[in-house]
Amino acid sequence: MKKATYYLSAMLMAACFTQPAAAQFEGEITYQSYDYTEGDEEKSDMFKLFITPDRILLQGEKKYNFMESLKTEGVLVRLDSQDFVFLTGGNDALKIAKTDITSLMNMFGGGTNGQPVEREYDVEQIRTGETQTIKGYQSEKFVFRDESNPEGNYSEVWMTKEIEVNWGMLAEPWGSSTEALVSDDFPMDLIFKEHYFPLRLEAYKEGTLTSALEVTDIEEAPIAASKVQVPSGIRVLSMQEYLFQKMNNR
Repeated sequence: MKKATYYLSAMLMAACFTQPAAAQFEGEITYQSYDYTEGDEEKSDMFKLFITPDRILLQGEKKYNFMESLKTEGVLVRLDSQDFVFLTGGNDALKIAKTDITSLMNMFGGGTNGQPVEREYDVEQIRTGETQTIKGYQSEKFVFRDESNPEGNYSEVWMTKEIEVNWGMLAEPWGSSTEALVSDDFPMDLIFKEHYFPLRLEAYKEGTLTSALEVTDIEEAPIAASKVQVPSGIRVLSMQEYLFQKMNNR
């Protein structure tokens, strides 16, 4: 069972190529993740998600690995440019267009070089019928259990349909190498096709809570254009320029 923060990362990576929608939510959403050891709760990380009609910015307190070889402290999704920019924390940032995804994953070892992906996708999805209000939004409880894992390994997710985010092109075929961007053991169709939005996730192993991810604040308000721009002084490199620089620095 992967940690709860993995699911948010998978969701946001898959959202990198959305198309703006007229009724799209605009505002700031804050997530807090937790780890649990022998019943003790420890805060793990905080994420902020800034959503505008044509751009999405994800920022966290830590740096995150992308395909093993790239560390990023934030991802700026530019829907208007059909690309996304990885902010590495230095003076350079990496810009990747949709057409670069397969090449990048194969270069960094995350792809399959055109070979079919063997995927075992046998997740039991349970609509519990339970509801509650979370941060002012009516939410439903779902349970997800990978039938290949022990019975005590499962996830509980509270999701709402009252936050409208258009996940765009995820429903289109992307090829085998990009399927690795999406979690194998979390059915994303509820989010990307049925338009649910996750507000809280709890991951259990052998019946014990191991990690959680929850929304701590939702502010629906216009986001300043400067917030979803590449910071001043940052050089934006193409994938080719970034790889060339990496090879020269070895």
